[in-house]
Amino acid sequence: MKKTFTYISVVFGSFILGFGIFYYLMPIIVRHSKTIEVPYLKHMSVEKAKTFIPSLNLKYVIADSVNSSEVAKGHIISSEPEAKEDIKIGGVIKLIVSKGPRKIRLPNIIGVSKKPALDSLDLLGITNRVFVNYPVQEKILDGKIVKTRPAIEDSIAEGSMLTIYIGTEKRKVFLMPNLNGMLLEEAEKEIRRRGLVLSEIKRTTGNVDVVIQQSPAPGVEVTFGDRVKIVAGQ
Repeated sequence: MKKTFTYISVVFGSFILGFGIFYYLMPIIVRHSKTIEVPYLKHMSVEKAKTFIPSLNLKYVIADSVNSSEVAKGHIISSEPEAKEDIKIGGVIKLIVSKGPRKIRLPNIIGVSKKPALDSLDLLGITNRVFVNYPVQEKILDGKIVKTRPAIEDSIAEGSMLTIYIGTEKRKVFLMPNLNGMLLEEAEKEIRRRGLVLSEIKRTTGNVDVVIQQSPAPGVEVTFGDRVKIVAGQ
């Protein structure tokens, strides 16, 4: 009788233990072992990530902030784990966030000739440049850098364009370049580069902006500040 009672107690206890494991412990184990695929977070703003990541039952931490010329300031550069990798529910995603492009202090190139000025800019990695002829009265400024945009006292974001104005003696006369056949955008750049002013653009029918007529005509003597009219079409 005693053995029978002991046997029943063991069976009953095993049943209770199994019941507890199945209904209470197993859900906890399953929940902690369940995984989710890390979403694509690159270029997402941190503000959006603050609500998006927790909505997936995940957590996040900003592991570092670095300069980037490709990803906007305050947006995510990368994550760890990476996109499409598995992470446990409730796990932590480490984020690398952009501080925006690196700021570069411009060297003082005012009054410097073009070549040494470019050498100084090359050393700093400032290679996105456009040149504009700038009419000057003083012969001493001919061929020298007279101003920049952004200005010399400012800094420039890495990869941003630097406009360099090169002094050209105003009294100089040169021949009007041939703009015919150029795309309108290219012709506008050439006009500015020569120190001329684009005063009028006429378009014929068609969607292609190619210069088909210009005034002054190619080869005519012009000087800085002269006005140019062009007709664009097919």
